[in-house]
Amino acid sequence: MAMASMQASGAWGSRNHFNLDTARVAAAKGKVKAEYYLAIHYAKGDGVPQDYTKAAEYMRQAAEQGYAFAQNDLGSYYARGLGVKQDYQEAANWYRKAAENGDFLGQYSLGRACAEGRGVATNLTEAIKWLKRAANQGQADAMLYLGDVYFEGRLGSPKDFQAARKWLKQAAAHGRIGALNNLGVIYELGGSGIARDPKQAVKCFQQAAEQGDDQGQMNLGRMYQDGAGVPRDPVAAYQWFYLAAQNGNGIARHYQMQLEGGGPLNAGPSLTPGQIQQAIWQAKAFSCALAAKVSK
Repeated sequence: MAMASMQASGAWGSRNHFNLDTARVAAAKGKVKAEYYLAIHYAKGDGVPQDYTKAAEYMRQAAEQGYAFAQNDLGSYYARGLGVKQDYQEAANWYRKAAENGDFLGQYSLGRACAEGRGVATNLTEAIKWLKRAANQGQADAMLYLGDVYFEGRLGSPKDFQAARKWLKQAAAHGRIGALNNLGVIYELGGSGIARDPKQAVKCFQQAAEQGDDQGQMNLGRMYQDGAGVPRDPVAAYQWFYLAAQNGNGIARHYQMQLEGGGPLNAGPSLTPGQIQQAIWQAKAFSCALAAKVSK
């Protein structure tokens, strides 16, 4: 389970007037922000050789003084075995301290630990409590995680598309691409008081697809193949299946094979070789445009 770490080092560091020398002097006097500053620099190898053992030592000094940022980050070190022996229980202990101190990343990390039974007993009620606290403080990964819990009905929680849509919309607004695909599925299927809306589903799949999400690309291909929410366009469908398959989506490859006239999903007419080449050209042109956009 990957947990966020070193959560505030960039913005935090810019508000403090330390350099490595003054931080060492201040840390020797027990100044908590200096300890945290040094921990971050040793973890990143910023101005010093990267040394997670030293980073963990300074992080512990700050965490033991109740500094919430350090408590969460120390938990992440234990979860990942950075500078300390990997220990999920110890990780969860530090996440809890950070969470109870109001740190939203600590709350997110503890919520995930409770959901996944890492270092603590699996407890969905506790998980949702801490995830909601983090999400309500603007932690986008907590929004996405909550949305997925309600979307999938994880850990004994019933599926709830209303709750899933609420959190996934917030996560998407905070830039979490993965939220868009599941939002699209909710609008495609409907249920839990949500009306089916294929056009809105296409909009969500399109946004995900255009940002390189393979699930969004595959589902957008399906919508073009079926003419759901958009005019039927097998060439565009093949284009998106091709891109999704290139991104490692095995199901999309089966849809490609269907349009090629074979494969286990075969049903209906196939594309001509010329149409397939056109679709591949469109896919490659899109990939080049996306790469150019990302490199800017």
